[in-house]
Amino acid sequence: MEIYLRVLYALVLVMILAYIIKKKGYLDDIGVAVSTLMAFIILIGTDIKWLLIILSFLVLGSLVSRVGCSKKESMRLYQCRRSLKNVVANGLVAFLIVVLYMLGILDYNTALFGYVGAISAATSDTFSSELGILSRETPRLITTFEKVERGTDGGITLWGTVAGLIGSFLIGLLATLLFNNYYLLIVSTLAGILGNLSDSLSGALFERKGILNNEHVNFICTLVGSISAVLMYKLLSLF
Repeated sequence: MEIYLRVLYALVLVMILAYIIKKKGYLDDIGVAVSTLMAFIILIGTDIKWLLIILSFLVLGSLVSRVGCSKKESMRLYQCRRSLKNVVANGLVAFLIVVLYMLGILDYNTALFGYVGAISAATSDTFSSELGILSRETPRLITTFEKVERGTDGGITLWGTVAGLIGSFLIGLLATLLFNNYYLLIVSTLAGILGNLSDSLSGALFERKGILNNEHVNFICTLVGSISAVLMYKLLSLF
Protein backbone atom coordinates (compact mmCIF):
# COMPACT_ATOMS: atom_id res chain seq x y z
CA MET A 1 0.00 0.00 0.00
CA GLU A 2 2.84 2.39 0.83
CA ILE A 3 4.30 2.23 -2.69
CA TYR A 4 0.89 3.04 -4.21
CA LEU A 5 0.50 6.05 -1.95
CA ARG A 6 4.01 7.18 -2.87
CA VAL A 7 3.22 6.90 -6.59
CA LEU A 8 -0.07 8.77 -6.12
CA TYR A 9 1.66 11.51 -4.12
CA ALA A 10 4.36 11.86 -6.80
CA LEU A 11 1.80 11.98 -9.62
CA VAL A 12 -0.30 14.66 -7.96
CA LEU A 13 2.73 16.78 -7.13
CA VAL A 14 4.35 16.63 -10.58
CA MET A 15 1.05 17.39 -12.31
CA ILE A 16 0.67 20.49 -10.16
CA LEU A 17 4.24 21.49 -10.99
CA ALA A 18 3.66 20.83 -14.69
CA TYR A 19 0.66 23.13 -14.64
CA ILE A 20 2.64 25.91 -12.90
CA ILE A 21 5.62 25.55 -15.26
CA LYS A 22 3.31 25.62 -18.28
CA LYS A 23 1.38 28.64 -16.97
CA LYS A 24 4.58 30.57 -16.18
CA GLY A 25 5.99 29.78 -19.63
CA TYR A 26 9.26 28.40 -18.30
CA LEU A 27 9.29 25.53 -20.84
CA ASP A 28 7.61 24.65 -24.11
CA ASP A 29 5.08 21.80 -24.27
CA ILE A 30 7.57 19.01 -24.96
CA GLY A 31 9.93 20.40 -22.35
CA VAL A 32 7.10 20.37 -19.79
CA ALA A 33 6.24 16.75 -20.63
CA VAL A 34 9.80 15.43 -20.37
CA SER A 35 10.66 17.45 -17.27
CA THR A 36 7.46 16.17 -15.62
CA LEU A 37 8.51 12.56 -16.29
CA MET A 38 11.98 13.27 -14.91
CA ALA A 39 10.50 14.94 -11.83
CA PHE A 40 8.23 11.95 -11.22
CA ILE A 41 11.15 9.49 -11.31
CA ILE A 42 13.27 11.77 -9.09
CA LEU A 43 10.42 11.86 -6.54
CA ILE A 44 9.94 8.10 -6.64
CA GLY A 45 13.68 7.43 -6.25
CA THR A 46 14.49 10.10 -3.66
CA ASP A 47 12.28 12.72 -1.99
CA ILE A 48 10.93 16.23 -2.45
CA LYS A 49 14.18 17.86 -1.24
CA TRP A 50 16.00 16.52 -4.30
CA LEU A 51 13.23 17.78 -6.54
CA LEU A 52 13.40 21.24 -4.97
CA ILE A 53 17.07 21.51 -5.96
CA ILE A 54 16.41 20.97 -9.66
CA LEU A 55 13.28 23.12 -9.54
CA SER A 56 15.33 25.95 -8.09
CA PHE A 57 17.56 25.78 -11.18
CA LEU A 58 14.52 26.05 -13.44
CA VAL A 59 13.07 29.00 -11.54
CA LEU A 60 16.35 30.87 -11.06
CA GLY A 61 17.37 30.26 -14.67
CA SER A 62 14.06 31.53 -15.97
CA LEU A 63 14.21 34.62 -13.77
CA VAL A 64 17.73 35.66 -14.80
CA SER A 65 16.95 34.98 -18.46
CA ARG A 66 14.28 37.71 -18.26
CA VAL A 67 16.66 40.28 -16.80
CA GLY A 68 17.47 42.86 -19.48
CA CYS A 69 15.26 41.06 -22.00
CA SER A 70 14.91 44.13 -24.26
CA LYS A 71 18.68 44.46 -24.55
CA LYS A 72 19.03 40.73 -25.21
CA GLU A 73 16.34 40.93 -27.88
CA SER A 74 18.25 43.71 -29.62
CA MET A 75 21.29 41.42 -29.67
CA ARG A 76 19.11 38.47 -30.76
CA LEU A 77 20.19 36.55 -27.67
CA TYR A 78 16.88 36.38 -25.81
CA GLN A 79 15.24 33.01 -25.23
CA CYS A 80 11.87 33.40 -23.52
CA ARG A 81 11.13 29.69 -23.08
CA ARG A 82 13.37 26.67 -22.66
CA SER A 83 12.90 23.65 -24.90
CA LEU A 84 13.41 19.88 -24.70
CA LYS A 85 17.04 20.35 -25.75
CA ASN A 86 17.62 22.63 -22.75
CA VAL A 87 15.93 20.17 -20.38
CA VAL A 88 18.08 17.26 -21.57
CA ALA A 89 21.34 19.21 -21.82
CA ASN A 90 21.04 20.68 -18.33
CA GLY A 91 19.14 17.97 -16.49
CA LEU A 92 20.26 14.63 -17.93
CA VAL A 93 23.36 14.19 -15.75
CA ALA A 94 21.43 14.91 -12.54
CA PHE A 95 18.63 12.59 -13.66
CA LEU A 96 21.04 9.75 -14.47
CA ILE A 97 22.64 10.11 -11.05
CA VAL A 98 19.24 9.54 -9.44
CA VAL A 99 18.72 6.47 -11.63
CA LEU A 100 22.14 5.09 -10.64
CA TYR A 101 21.24 5.66 -6.99
CA MET A 102 17.91 3.86 -7.45
CA LEU A 103 19.76 0.91 -8.99
CA GLY A 104 22.11 0.75 -6.01
CA ILE A 105 25.18 1.68 -8.07
CA LEU A 106 25.81 4.91 -6.16
CA ASP A 107 25.54 5.35 -2.41
CA TYR A 108 23.39 8.16 -0.99
CA ASN A 109 26.06 10.79 -0.33
CA THR A 110 27.91 10.20 -3.61
CA ALA A 111 24.64 10.56 -5.49
CA LEU A 112 23.65 13.65 -3.51
CA PHE A 113 26.91 15.50 -4.09
CA GLY A 114 27.03 14.50 -7.76
CA TYR A 115 23.43 15.58 -8.22
CA VAL A 116 23.91 18.96 -6.54
CA GLY A 117 27.19 19.50 -8.42
CA ALA A 118 25.50 18.95 -11.78
CA ILE A 119 22.65 21.36 -11.01
CA SER A 120 25.03 23.89 -9.51
CA ALA A 121 27.08 23.87 -12.72
CA ALA A 122 23.97 24.33 -14.87
CA THR A 123 22.84 27.23 -12.69
CA SER A 124 26.28 28.84 -12.68
CA ASP A 125 26.49 28.63 -16.47
CA THR A 126 23.00 30.08 -16.88
CA PHE A 127 23.77 33.00 -14.58
CA SER A 128 27.01 33.70 -16.44
CA SER A 129 25.39 33.51 -19.85
CA GLU A 130 22.25 35.47 -19.08
CA LEU A 131 23.83 38.18 -16.92
CA GLY A 132 27.31 38.29 -18.44
CA ILE A 133 26.05 39.51 -21.83
CA LEU A 134 24.57 42.55 -20.08
CA SER A 135 28.00 43.63 -18.84
CA ARG A 136 29.61 46.69 -20.38
CA GLU A 137 32.89 44.82 -20.44
CA THR A 138 34.23 43.52 -23.73
CA PRO A 139 34.25 39.71 -23.47
CA ARG A 140 37.55 37.90 -23.83
CA LEU A 141 38.06 34.41 -25.19
CA ILE A 142 38.88 32.07 -22.30
CA THR A 143 41.69 30.35 -24.22
CA THR A 144 43.61 33.37 -25.56
CA PHE A 145 42.02 36.36 -23.74
CA GLU A 146 41.58 38.16 -27.05
CA LYS A 147 38.58 40.51 -27.23
CA VAL A 148 35.49 39.04 -28.89
CA GLU A 149 31.89 40.12 -29.51
CA ARG A 150 29.12 39.55 -26.97
CA GLY A 151 27.57 36.11 -27.31
CA THR A 152 30.74 34.57 -28.75
CA ASP A 153 31.19 30.95 -27.69
CA GLY A 154 33.95 30.79 -25.08
CA GLY A 155 33.81 34.52 -24.33
CA ILE A 156 33.89 35.48 -20.65
CA THR A 157 33.66 38.65 -18.58
CA LEU A 158 34.51 39.35 -14.97
CA TRP A 159 30.88 40.16 -14.18
CA GLY A 160 29.71 36.98 -15.91
CA THR A 161 32.13 34.91 -13.86
CA VAL A 162 30.99 36.58 -10.62
CA ALA A 163 27.37 36.01 -11.62
CA GLY A 164 28.15 32.33 -12.21
CA LEU A 165 29.73 32.12 -8.78
CA ILE A 166 26.57 33.60 -7.26
CA GLY A 167 24.44 31.03 -9.10
CA SER A 168 26.43 28.06 -7.84
CA PHE A 169 26.50 29.54 -4.33
CA LEU A 170 22.69 29.85 -4.27
CA ILE A 171 22.27 26.17 -5.17
CA GLY A 172 24.82 25.23 -2.52
CA LEU A 173 23.05 27.36 0.07
CA LEU A 174 19.69 25.78 -0.68
CA ALA A 175 21.20 22.28 -0.60
CA THR A 176 22.86 23.03 2.73
CA LEU A 177 19.59 24.23 4.24
CA LEU A 178 17.65 21.25 2.91
CA PHE A 179 20.14 18.52 3.79
CA ASN A 180 21.89 20.13 6.78
CA ASN A 181 25.33 19.38 5.32
CA TYR A 182 27.70 22.37 5.23
CA TYR A 183 30.08 20.59 2.88
CA LEU A 184 27.41 21.05 0.20
CA LEU A 185 27.84 24.82 0.27
CA ILE A 186 31.58 24.65 -0.40
CA VAL A 187 31.44 21.78 -2.87
CA SER A 188 28.48 23.16 -4.80
CA THR A 189 30.02 26.61 -5.19
CA LEU A 190 33.38 25.28 -6.40
CA ALA A 191 31.99 22.47 -8.56
CA GLY A 192 29.51 24.86 -10.14
CA ILE A 193 32.12 27.36 -11.22
CA LEU A 194 34.41 24.56 -12.47
CA GLY A 195 31.58 23.23 -14.63
CA ASN A 196 30.87 26.77 -15.80
CA LEU A 197 34.49 27.34 -16.85
CA SER A 198 34.54 23.97 -18.63
CA ASP A 199 31.51 25.16 -20.60
CA SER A 200 33.40 28.27 -21.72
CA LEU A 201 36.49 26.22 -22.54
CA SER A 202 34.48 23.69 -24.56
CA GLY A 203 32.74 26.57 -26.32
CA ALA A 204 36.03 28.14 -27.31
CA LEU A 205 37.71 24.91 -28.39
CA PHE A 206 34.84 23.00 -29.99
CA GLU A 207 31.59 24.95 -30.33
CA ARG A 208 33.18 27.84 -32.24
CA LYS A 209 34.55 25.32 -34.74
CA GLY A 210 31.21 23.55 -35.17
CA ILE A 211 32.48 20.32 -33.60
CA LEU A 212 29.95 20.52 -30.74
CA ASN A 213 26.70 22.44 -30.34
CA ASN A 214 25.39 24.37 -27.35
CA GLU A 215 23.57 21.37 -25.89
CA HIS A 216 26.73 19.24 -26.01
CA VAL A 217 28.67 21.96 -24.23
CA ASN A 218 25.98 22.32 -21.56
CA PHE A 219 26.05 18.57 -20.98
CA ILE A 220 29.83 18.70 -20.51
CA CYS A 221 29.34 21.56 -18.06
CA THR A 222 26.99 19.53 -15.84
CA LEU A 223 29.13 16.40 -16.14
CA VAL A 224 32.24 18.27 -15.00
CA GLY A 225 30.27 19.87 -12.17
CA SER A 226 29.01 16.48 -11.04
CA ILE A 227 32.37 14.70 -11.22
CA SER A 228 34.11 17.61 -9.49
CA ALA A 229 31.58 17.55 -6.67
CA VAL A 230 31.97 13.80 -6.14
CA LEU A 231 35.77 14.05 -6.10
CA MET A 232 35.67 16.91 -3.59
CA TYR A 233 33.21 14.97 -1.42
CA LYS A 234 35.50 11.92 -1.46
CA LEU A 235 38.48 14.13 -0.56
CA LEU A 236 36.65 15.82 2.31
CA SER A 237 35.55 12.41 3.59
CA LEU A 238 39.20 11.52 4.22
CA PHE A 239 39.52 14.19 6.91
